[in-house]
Amino acid sequence: MPPRPYNSETRRRKQAELRERIAAAAAELHARQGAVATSNADIARQSGVSLPTVYSHFPSQEALLGACTAHVASRAPQPSVERILGAPDLRAATECLVDAADALNAHFAPWKAWREDRVIPFLARMNEAARAQQTALITQLLERHLGAGDHREVAAAWETLLSFDPWHRMVREHGLPRPAVRRQLVQMLLAVVGPQPPARSRSRPRSTKP
Repeated sequence: MPPRPYNSETRRRKQAELRERIAAAAAELHARQGAVATSNADIARQSGVSLPTVYSHFPSQEALLGACTAHVASRAPQPSVERILGAPDLRAATECLVDAADALNAHFAPWKAWREDRVIPFLARMNEAARAQQTALITQLLERHLGAGDHREVAAAWETLLSFDPWHRMVREHGLPRPAVRRQLVQMLLAVVGPQPPARSRSRPRSTKP
């Protein structure tokens, strides 16, 4: 006799909740002490489950890190691509982009500060995918306001300036307030682009009458 749908659905829901609890506990520990220093036994204690339960849900480090990344990312501020690309001019678009990068860097700081993408291939791949996504958005922004062309050098410089390490050094190591850092980043990004010709104004033609 097949199990009743209610019982099957309830079991699936409870398993999903347990999986999320383990991922949340792991994410908390990774922020506190880094992923490398966190054992599955630590995660089991933090989440209040047995060690075999952790292995049952996450048989590999990659599976666990994937769930942790999803847990943390689901709580991250979501940048509005429409707002960034819909800004009326280059400065306004740059300010929107910097605001979004600042919010994301602040959210992910407890995990990224450990620099574990240097030793954990999964995290390196995740960061590389995020960099590619940001570079694509930057390229769209530049094409919109500067026109079609080869913007690879500018896009690479922008992506580097907006990445976590410069933000972390200015905010966490030098102690600069985030609003000041955002202002400085906007100025640096616009300096990379260089001076732009003023927008053409529609002036009335001069009269030829005497």
